[in-house]
Amino acid sequence: MPRSNDPGLLLHGLDGSNPLGFLAAVGALLILGNQRDCSGDMARMGSKATTGGWLPVLMGCGNNEDDVCAAAARALTGAPDTILDIGNHTQNNKDFNKFPFHADDFAAVLDDWTDGSPERRDVDLLAAFGTEIYPDQRNGDFQCTAFKMVRSGDSSRQGMLHYAKKIRQRVTDHAVKRTLFERWDYGDEDYSLRWDPIENQPYALRWRDPSKSKTADGPGTMVVANCLAFEALRLMPCMPIGTKAHTTGFQEVGHRRRFVWPIWTPCVNAETLRSLLSLRDLHQIPLNRFMLHARGVREVYGAWVVRPNQYYSNFASAEPIS
Repeated sequence: MPRSNDPGLLLHGLDGSNPLGFLAAVGALLILGNQRDCSGDMARMGSKATTGGWLPVLMGCGNNEDDVCAAAARALTGAPDTILDIGNHTQNNKDFNKFPFHADDFAAVLDDWTDGSPERRDVDLLAAFGTEIYPDQRNGDFQCTAFKMVRSGDSSRQGMLHYAKKIRQRVTDHAVKRTLFERWDYGDEDYSLRWDPIENQPYALRWRDPSKSKTADGPGTMVVANCLAFEALRLMPCMPIGTKAHTTGFQEVGHRRRFVWPIWTPCVNAETLRSLLSLRDLHQIPLNRFMLHARGVREVYGAWVVRPNQYYSNFASAEPIS
């Protein structure tokens, strides 16, 4: 990267060892790169080792925290919702927002969306949602992203895309600042996408039955972190390998699944990051540290996917991969 006098902004709220924090950082780079006051060619992100762990450094977007928060809030609230409504359908006079849904319907959505001049964001999200190749043999649904950790959807509209749409309505400048620049207080009581390991709380280890307790009895969430992380899916496409859908960033180890992500120090733009996240070297066992260091990758984290019940999944606490 060329030398720059821009000191950048240290995003104190985003812990690089937390999968939600990492995804939120990626999402922040993507949305800020499209803002008028934050050129896509200039917006870059790296990481810095601190006493609190690895934190993202944002460059090319100015050095005023309030301005960056306002730009991020505008980007999140101003993005069109249409892509989040593709799972809407009616069955037996009940409205559903289902994800995934039947592969033929998803194929029709893909055909409709790519007809004309679609927005790059929408195309990237569709590629991230899943693949209609080799539908699920049990129900004919398309195979969807490994990031789907909430229920598929019911008449209460509990699908992943509905969650993403609802939480975006809670975005404010202040909520963005709490996420990017402050220690997370988990003060939001709303939907989450279950990408934060703190949400992995098995019933047997809780002091009260969650089905009979108030929301305040359990952990809250960080709405903006979830919103930003959802945008990061644009760099995490699904692709068919054999007869199964594989999501960028995930690896299968035996019968277990793990999300793997890098911590890099050079400040790179979104397109360079797209390549970095798909590096084969991140999934070698053992890691080739020499090759990774040559690319600026200083650490690699992994978080196993755990499934406490048939409806939900979570990430377990992350750990460095050797």
